Amino acid sequence: MKGIVTLIASSLWAVPAVADNDSWLLGNWGGQRQALADRGLDMEFVASTDLMAVVDGGLSRGVETPANFDMVFTLDTGKAGWWNNGSVGVYLLGNTGGDPSRRAGDLQVASNIEAPDTFKLFEAYYEHRFFDDRLGILVGLHDINADFYVTEHSGIFLNSSFGIGVDVAQVGPSIFPTTSPGVRIRLNWTPNTYLLAAVYDGVAGDPNDPYGTHISFDHGDGVFVIAEAGVLGGESHYYKLGVGGWHHTANIDDLDGRPQDDNSGVYAIGEADIWRNEDGRGMGVFTQLGFADGDNNQIATYVGGGVTWTGPFPQRPQDVAGLAVAHARNGDHFRRLNAGLERAETTLEASYLVTPKPWLTVQPDVQYIIDPGTDSSIDNALILGVRVQVTL
Repeated sequence: MKGIVTLIASSLWAVPAVADNDSWLLGNWGGQRQALADRGLDMEFVASTDLMAVVDGGLSRGVETPANFDMVFTLDTGKAGWWNNGSVGVYLLGNTGGDPSRRAGDLQVASNIEAPDTFKLFEAYYEHRFFDDRLGILVGLHDINADFYVTEHSGIFLNSSFGIGVDVAQVGPSIFPTTSPGVRIRLNWTPNTYLLAAVYDGVAGDPNDPYGTHISFDHGDGVFVIAEAGVLGGESHYYKLGVGGWHHTANIDDLDGRPQDDNSGVYAIGEADIWRNEDGRGMGVFTQLGFADGDNNQIATYVGGGVTWTGPFPQRPQDVAGLAVAHARNGDHFRRLNAGLERAETTLEASYLVTPKPWLTVQPDVQYIIDPGTDSSIDNALILGVRVQVTL
């Protein structure tokens, strides 16, 4: 524990913020990387590693080190000299390391890169845009959380619920770490309003084999349908308000063990800049609210929210500090069937992101989990951690 505390303290203050125009650790490949980008091919290679230690409570104390490797390729068909208004995306994903939640016993998943050890094709899609980019239609393997139920200000946090609420994640839709084929439509009705709608195969991958990429349309998969509408603020005052709903028709057993193919939920998201200077310093807030069918799902209500502060110290304008809370509540039906469980699990997270180089971030993180897994026999868990992320 002493070593972790030392690492967190040193990453906060000992590493100076250095001005550097090179955004990649491996450089510009003698100008070839930028030349490819000018011809439409953008590439992003990012390696992330979490060191997370359960130092008190939970199921067991100890350290886990989940790691994630992203290889993302995006081709602009117009810049490539083919046809205008098209883009092709290919996303390769590798995961390894341990599972902090196995020690903490939490159900909201403390590390958002925690996943089975494998290398897979995560996304592969084509998108075409119409009417001056006001309408976009995407087809292929796609992560719904790239568009739906997402807020910018929550992106700093490591707990999975701040990416997409557990009310949706518990259903197992097309999200990290496994996607399914689908069609997504985005309509920018005005510069400040948007409408999203999508339909995906109802079962992502093969639930019995989490390794590699599996695409199948089995009987009983059904579909996962989701839609979201919202409004956006302009550059002078950023804000986002969105409401959405989803419906899942995969064959499942409800909480009473009866076959069911009718599962649904609704959610709302909101975020705003409280203030923002021209140099990027400022504060922002976000909130999440989700409801799922209490007859089919353990978590019937989810509430999350937090605040971020960019440039909290004058000498560190690129640092980002954040505080957030995620609260997942068991439904009444689930509690009646599982006497003795607590009403909810609540996670408090404090995080601080440092950018010593344009290609390097170091992020100390603390999470305190109240009633992990809503199991009264598990003591509240304290997790101390740090994420190191390198853009190659």
